[in-house]
Amino acid sequence: MRFLTTVLATAFLAGHAAAQGTDTCTNPTPISGLATFNFNNAAATNTTGAGNTCGTMGRDLFWTWTAPSTGTFAVSTCGGASFDTVVAIYAGAACPTASQAFLACNDDNCNLQSSASFNATAGAQYLIRIGSYNGGAGGAGTFNIAVGTPGGGGCPTQTTGPDVIVGNIPDISNYAASGGVDAISLGTDSCNIGDTTLLWIANTNQHPVIGGNLYRYSVVGGAGRFEQIGMSWLKHGFTALAQNLCCPCNSPGTGSLLGVGCSDPYGSSLNGSQSGLGPRWQVNAFNGAFNYPPANPSWSGATARRLQVLSSDVNGQPAGTRYFGEAQYVTPDDSAAGNQNNNSSYRELATSDGANFTLLGATVRSTAAIEAWPVVEPGAQVVNAQVPGEGLFKVGWKVTNLGNGTWHYEYAVYNMNSHRSAGSFTVPVGGATVTNVGFHDVDYRNGDGESNLNRDGLDWTSTVAGGNATWATTPEATNANANALRWGSTYNFRFVANTAPTTGNASIGLWRAGSPGSVVVAIEVPSGPVSSAAYCFGDGSGTACPCGNNSAVGANVGCLSSLGSGGRLLATGVPSIANDTLVLGGSQMPNSSALYFQGTAQASAGAGTVFGDGLRCASGTVIRLGTKSNSAGASSYPAVGDPSVSVRGSATVGASRGYQVWYRNAAAFCSASTFNLTNGWWLTWQP
Repeated sequence: MRFLTTVLATAFLAGHAAAQGTDTCTNPTPISGLATFNFNNAAATNTTGAGNTCGTMGRDLFWTWTAPSTGTFAVSTCGGASFDTVVAIYAGAACPTASQAFLACNDDNCNLQSSASFNATAGAQYLIRIGSYNGGAGGAGTFNIAVGTPGGGGCPTQTTGPDVIVGNIPDISNYAASGGVDAISLGTDSCNIGDTTLLWIANTNQHPVIGGNLYRYSVVGGAGRFEQIGMSWLKHGFTALAQNLCCPCNSPGTGSLLGVGCSDPYGSSLNGSQSGLGPRWQVNAFNGAFNYPPANPSWSGATARRLQVLSSDVNGQPAGTRYFGEAQYVTPDDSAAGNQNNNSSYRELATSDGANFTLLGATVRSTAAIEAWPVVEPGAQVVNAQVPGEGLFKVGWKVTNLGNGTWHYEYAVYNMNSHRSAGSFTVPVGGATVTNVGFHDVDYRNGDGESNLNRDGLDWTSTVAGGNATWATTPEATNANANALRWGSTYNFRFVANTAPTTGNASIGLWRAGSPGSVVVAIEVPSGPVSSAAYCFGDGSGTACPCGNNSAVGANVGCLSSLGSGGRLLATGVPSIANDTLVLGGSQMPNSSALYFQGTAQASAGAGTVFGDGLRCASGTVIRLGTKSNSAGASSYPAVGDPSVSVRGSATVGASRGYQVWYRNAAAFCSASTFNLTNGWWLTWQP
């Protein structure tokens, strides 16, 4: 079951906040937001008579926290303390009475650390209490407040058939880097939320396999990207316990079944046990089929088969970089019941040195890591692309306006469980100018591929032709180990275009044979090019400038000003009556006033007429759009709060209009007029 991850756009992790905590509940430290907070309870005293706790707590500290929104939140010391902690939360900001029950309390959710979840109301205050178990020695640590719950929260609605999910990612192991490759492993608590027992038979192909992935969110060149930077081999399950993490457990009385409602813990050290790991290439994640025993090529070193990542992908990253661990279960009877689309969960991770990771926040159940992208970056989106009768892809994207008439288009395609895999990705770009085309994938290692050979890892070839940007890998018929987008992995595709986004259909081409050959998904793509063009240049190609102040041929600007440059007008966006994104941008002008105006005709059939120190290009019925003040010689219309060009200019579908900028040039230069103009721009308004 998916839980809400919507939060306020401003509530993002911003380092470790200074919040020592107060040793008495009568004067708690006020805190707010979703962040990681410091504390040190080494010298704290034991508070008595201040509300119930779920365990014996001493050396306790207190905070009051104001909820930024209505929803479920978790307070967690997981990965933030080296001693045994207890966490409790109470309603209100006042010191709780001796009989007041807590809203939530936890002891030992993740080894000896704790994580407790509670429902909050926007603007309400809550008392947070953190201390040491049984009053033991405390120390310095951190706690985190995040959206979600330590294991996803509560007992999910029961599904039909066996249904295994990742109920929690409770711990993490770090291993020594070698040869530029580092490694971690993630612990997993599985839960059977179905109404039927789940097979867990050791030494057969009737048990779950468990994989882990590592993702990185970063901002590069002003645009966000969400990339997979690591993956593990697969742990083969061997015995299921009968615990109660997600729901009350109906124990089946055998370790060969995961009972209805039952959970089973696999610690990170167990999931990182190299001799018990098998490759991904032998697993069909859609139907859950796999070979047993798995292929077992030779290996050596501390990183082999574990969740490996290039050291360069985690060292020296820019401020604000965030990491997410993802775990996924694949098993035959879960797939046969049609329950394979909820088997991935993620949890945020933190690292201070690029070598050692700790847990952060709470596990987000039955939610793939790619779905954290919209949580950490406003404007990012993720949608499903289900192959009929086969596996599930998820496509994420974010379009960033770079502010110079271009937009960065970033796409991430996650193959959750399609055995057919993806061999191409096509985005319609119309007639937009496309540059800076890029691609990112994740490496296979240690012989994870047919015949115990790694996938070839070659970047997909990119082409921009026929109105499409397409990336593709080698066909299956040519190379069975080609770098197809296989299950449990995410590839990125990116470019810069000179038009604003609109909705269009991208296509995921399926790599293995079958029908259909592709799946279509509606996402944001570049809009068609502006149906317009610059005209009326001050280069002598039309009417000569008034005092020999012609600009250079090919510069496509107006007549020269006292600065020795001609004013330039560019139009970007789409001149659409229904969705007007047109922006008129003037540049290369003095820092003076600039009037943007519209005309219904082209002066002198587009050659222009002398006007001031330049040429007037837009004539006929004239409408003043707006006056702006140039900064660094530039300005634009519309600005924030301005009517759109179509509204201000009373444009109609099919109407052709000319645009120009008149600007003040007070220096003694050419004529006595002390003003000049940019080139003109002519366009036709679309529906």
